[in-house]
Amino acid sequence: MQTLLNFQFPNKKMITFRKHERKDIPYRVQWFNNPEVNRYLRGTFEEKTSLSKEKEWFSKYEQTKNKKFFTICQNEIPIGIIGISHINKTRKSADIFIAIGENNSRGKGIGKTAMLWIMNYGCKDLKLQKLTLSVMKDNIPAVRLYKSLGFQIKDEVKKKNKKNKDYSSLLFMLIKKEKFILDNNQNPKQDKFQPSLIPYQDMLHDQQY
Repeated sequence: MQTLLNFQFPNKKMITFRKHERKDIPYRVQWFNNPEVNRYLRGTFEEKTSLSKEKEWFSKYEQTKNKKFFTICQNEIPIGIIGISHINKTRKSADIFIAIGENNSRGKGIGKTAMLWIMNYGCKDLKLQKLTLSVMKDNIPAVRLYKSLGFQIKDEVKKKNKKNKDYSSLLFMLIKKEKFILDNNQNPKQDKFQPSLIPYQDMLHDQQY
């Protein structure tokens, strides 16, 4: 398996990132239908996904040029997905998305490492100036993580839950390149697995995305 970057965690868990592929479709169905993931993603506003829906999504994804998705693997086993979408080279902006699909892989720093990696990819390789994301307000761990990475809340909207007709708050968060670079340069030891300290081209080896 060719990977973009490896991280060896203290507990001997090797975390790798590779190109999101069609063979990952069954994992997408499993992860997005996982109640612990679903309630903060599709499950908040949409019905559960299916194999046919994800195959259709992937076919469209293969034709687009403004999205880049990667599979997060733990000891070569897929555990989640991370990506950058709505890439606008004129505005130099894009949206970030992450989902750790396996319940036993959360709370171990993997999400933070993956976020730092994709932020580095967006700012340094794609030369973006602004990264945005959306997150449910009641997803406390995620909101806390994004704030720790430098994201700031820019807007809050109410969204209707199609399942129970209740309303939930959706936060829109933003970080600018100078904030990301400044924080990482000032605190190089704040995260042991700091991908921003590694030249991105060195991460790519011989494969470009």
